[in-house]
Amino acid sequence: MLARRIERLTSSLVRDILAVAQQPGVISFAGGLPASEALLSLDLAALPADVVKSALQYGPSEGEPQLRELIAQRMQAIGFNCSAEQVLILNGSQQGIDLVSKLMIDEGTPVLVEEPAYLAALQSFRLLGADLRTLPIADGVDLVALADQLPQVAMAYLTPTFQNPSGYCYSHAERKAVAELLDTHGTCLFEDDPYRELAYDTPAPAPLVSHLTSAPWVYQRLVQQNFGTGFTLGLFDCTSRFNAAFGALKASG
Repeated sequence: MLARRIERLTSSLVRDILAVAQQPGVISFAGGLPASEALLSLDLAALPADVVKSALQYGPSEGEPQLRELIAQRMQAIGFNCSAEQVLILNGSQQGIDLVSKLMIDEGTPVLVEEPAYLAALQSFRLLGADLRTLPIADGVDLVALADQLPQVAMAYLTPTFQNPSGYCYSHAERKAVAELLDTHGTCLFEDDPYRELAYDTPAPAPLVSHLTSAPWVYQRLVQQNFGTGFTLGLFDCTSRFNAAFGALKASG
């Protein structure tokens, strides 16, 4: 009765972690929970009625055009050559992972991931049938291992900035070297960048995708979580060849 892929469906480790974090007396550093006192306190009655009604109404599945334009400008400021048409607004980064999984992964598709890697992404890739290959991330990027792996995979899922869960941040030199290898082999890069704003001492290095010249790419970034955890805003930027497909996938639910 059920799809065969449901046999690969496992309990969400992230949800299991959060369940423990909600127990009385527990202060958890395992899940990315925003501080309750930092969540936005919004007085809807103080806003013009037409603004509230517009915000609650259906809109374009790609996101509001003005917001997409502003995000494109923001991305250009950190090294992207992109337009508003390449930007897709997400309900959190997990939606982006789901969209990429559906578009890129068939049963047996080889996908390269860091070791360790974000648990919820691995679960999504496995559900769609990905054959996961690993790239160890400890004290740096193993460029020799990466060069060996890239010709054998369809996509590489990387988190170069404050990697989850290791916290490692690729250096500028590593980003350029990885980008050169991706260009050489034409491997699609899915760069997940949820923690960029956590760079306090100096700005985080430019995203890895900004160094690519020919390889296809998808980039997602968490923009705002402190409005409310059910209203997490993410952005999705990609090679123009993917625009229509991602837009159609998001519209289809």
